[in-house]
Amino acid sequence: MHERGEATYLIAWDGDVPCGRVSLFHRSKYERVREVLGDIPEINALEATSRGVGIGSRLIASAEESARTLGATRMGLAVEHGNGGARRLYERLGYVEWEHGDVVDRWVERDGDGTVVREHADLCSYLVRRLT
Repeated sequence: MHERGEATYLIAWDGDVPCGRVSLFHRSKYERVREVLGDIPEINALEATSRGVGIGSRLIASAEESARTLGATRMGLAVEHGNGGARRLYERLGYVEWEHGDVVDRWVERDGDGTVVREHADLCSYLVRRLT
């Protein structure tokens, strides 16, 4: 996706060691979101090695800045229903649930050889934030 200009990958570093990452899709992967909101950028797969030290918040801020450089005025993300910690972080940063229902996040888990291990379909809330 990055090579095709469809996504930006951001990595947080602690010295020479990666300590977090996030993908910024330049348009939502969810058809329903694109129908309602158009091609807004979307955060996907936020990961941080430590919680509560600001890595996730800084990665989100960097993703938002990247979205602004693309001309975006809003950004979205899906958060799995059982992921209360992530949802609290997103809400603290100004993300609010949209009024159009849940989305299903479909993704494939692969092993080191690229063989499909499991297919996932996670029910998620969709949150949106205005970028200022």
